[in-house]
Amino acid sequence: MDVFERVREVNRGAGLNDERITEARARLLTGIDADTSAERRRTTRRPMFVIAGAMAGVAAATAGVVLISQMDAPSPQVEAVPQETALPTPRSTPAPKPSTTSGTTVTEPFPGTTPHTGQHLRIVNTTESIVYRDDQSVFAAWGESGLRGRQPVSALMFREVSEVNMPADRTTEWSGRFDGEERVAYFPGNPGPDGVAAWDALLPPAQGVREWTSAGGFEGDASPRRGSAEWSAAFPRDPYALLEFARTYMRAYEQTPAQANEAAVSTLVDVLRSNVAPADLRQSVLHALDLAGVPASTANGIETYRIRYEHIDRRTDTVSIDTATGWATEYTLRSDRVDAGPGDMVPQTVPDIRMTYSVSIVDSAP
Repeated sequence: MDVFERVREVNRGAGLNDERITEARARLLTGIDADTSAERRRTTRRPMFVIAGAMAGVAAATAGVVLISQMDAPSPQVEAVPQETALPTPRSTPAPKPSTTSGTTVTEPFPGTTPHTGQHLRIVNTTESIVYRDDQSVFAAWGESGLRGRQPVSALMFREVSEVNMPADRTTEWSGRFDGEERVAYFPGNPGPDGVAAWDALLPPAQGVREWTSAGGFEGDASPRRGSAEWSAAFPRDPYALLEFARTYMRAYEQTPAQANEAAVSTLVDVLRSNVAPADLRQSVLHALDLAGVPASTANGIETYRIRYEHIDRRTDTVSIDTATGWATEYTLRSDRVDAGPGDMVPQTVPDIRMTYSVSIVDSAP
């Protein structure tokens, strides 16, 4: 059942109890990220793009995930990623530089970003997502079909906040929460009482807080769970080997060289925006993105990578990294409006998904 059928399940209304409405809605909104890692449950199936509402950087841990099949959508291509084993020469100033540990000759990537025994890494993710509606259904611009053939009458931006607490010992209990949804903007303009009622009927507002706990990684993930020790250990630390590994990470489907290159970059971005990768892996990922030729700009201590996908999807993503910590501060996705015609009332400057992250080390979980 594709994302649009799942959305229509919400729309049916009749016969759905509160629990099923909440569950179906969560699949829509949460699915709006879980793996772009919502971009993908990279399994033996065709590529999946998950977009999570209320996701903590990688929210397959969210309450319900909507998977959007991208088998037929062009995949992101980074032309600078070589198709052969030989890889391009890294830029002259690759990735944020680690600092030398005081009093030793050991170089520690991003000092002060690794929780010690008893501490937790806390990640707060604020996600703003755009969805559209007509008179009968709710849908998104991203995904296999997008706005093609659809005549939306309104668009909605909603905001959700989620939190993940990762223990210093990744094998022990993780925890998290999802706060209620806030509807922050309608396009175009004020929809009036009837317009708001139409949205509420098709997409009932989420209410309340949901909390979760999970052993060894994000809630709901397949094995290995994202953030787990096994997940981290799977990624090579050598940037060249890491880039090659990312081309086929958990993908058994056929890929063209261009698709494999874009899929590799997508995997690396997913690792970064999870904010749970160890410091040495974050450093390696940043070097691998440089090797892949992903364009980046730096301002005020933030390095922003801009990725144009043309082969596994048609969209533009950005991920911004704090050069002192290697933690992601923002991620955005803007899908191409293929054949959208005059039906897109959302300005081009507004991303389909915008996630902002606050990451800190705390002495205890809530």
